[in-house]
Amino acid sequence: MGAYQVRTYKQLIMSTLNVQLFTEKSSELANHIVSSHFENDSNLKNRFRAQGKQLCYENAIFHLKFLAEALTMDLPDMYTNYILWAAAMLKSRNIPEADLYHNLEYLQQAIQEILGSQYSAATKEYVTAAKRQLKDSREVSISHITDDNPLKEEAVVYLNYLLEGKRREATLMITELIQQGVSIKDIYEFIFQASQYEVGRLWQCNKITVAHEHYCTAATQQIMSGLYHHIFSTNRKGNTLVACSITGELHELGIRMVSDFFEMDGWDTYYLGANMPEKQLQEALNEYKADLLALSVSLPIHVSKAVSLIKKIRENEDFTDLKIMVGGYPFLSNPELWKKVGADAFAENANQAVSRANELVNP
Repeated sequence: MGAYQVRTYKQLIMSTLNVQLFTEKSSELANHIVSSHFENDSNLKNRFRAQGKQLCYENAIFHLKFLAEALTMDLPDMYTNYILWAAAMLKSRNIPEADLYHNLEYLQQAIQEILGSQYSAATKEYVTAAKRQLKDSREVSISHITDDNPLKEEAVVYLNYLLEGKRREATLMITELIQQGVSIKDIYEFIFQASQYEVGRLWQCNKITVAHEHYCTAATQQIMSGLYHHIFSTNRKGNTLVACSITGELHELGIRMVSDFFEMDGWDTYYLGANMPEKQLQEALNEYKADLLALSVSLPIHVSKAVSLIKKIRENEDFTDLKIMVGGYPFLSNPELWKKVGADAFAENANQAVSRANELVNP
């Protein structure tokens, strides 16, 4: 079992208290970054007009949040991955990559001038690595509905229905597939999951709006709810799962799918949804006598919350035998991260989660 530890000089500098200071100063840092950028690039005012400074300020705040989290976890790649994602997102909105590159330079300058040389030394490696990858790498936009998907054609049709606002047609299509003998698990993995990943990519590439993204997610959740009479028909194993997203996390569809896979495998499941408060989660773990906690983290800026939560659970004598599994984008892009947060296991998808859970709880 891994555990999060302060291991390096940079980690000592960015202790919990210092990261808090870093966060508290984020507004001042962001304003400094924006002022520097506009002072050094006279074209920004013409390109962005009245809303320009506000947009740049919001982007700077995000950069700082991700940098603080990467420092906390001692993971430069976490910050680099975010910057590459941001570059692709901004490029699709006709914002030059050079703007982001220069913004990183002004970010480092702001840290030096406002927080001092120790903070500047701690962040330099992260910012330099991100700038280097930004110059050397090019984001390739590839569909998540791939050729090796056995239900590729159906996934494309399903997604198109949702993007056109045709929830009824999408529902009928799923019903027909079940009647044809397609398993619920395959529908979840190869249609629901693949289409949701693709929705995220389409938003990043500026092909759809936030409204489209929310509609697709809500429609899929509603369709999933209509399938529960198929899911809750398996024999019970006597094992209990509690599943939720970390506090502050609004993404819940992925962990809901995981919970349903456990239910289909015969586990008794208690799905608690998104943004689960820590105190109430521990009460639920006690009440339901959980064998396993499945914890989802979608945004890298919430990883340290998982560290804190798992530490508290480990310190509680009531949960001596409880196993903890984590999943979500930060763990996919950093394969060893689950050890740092103190979890017992990590799963890339719902099928793998069930398999590893059975090994943990029923060795």
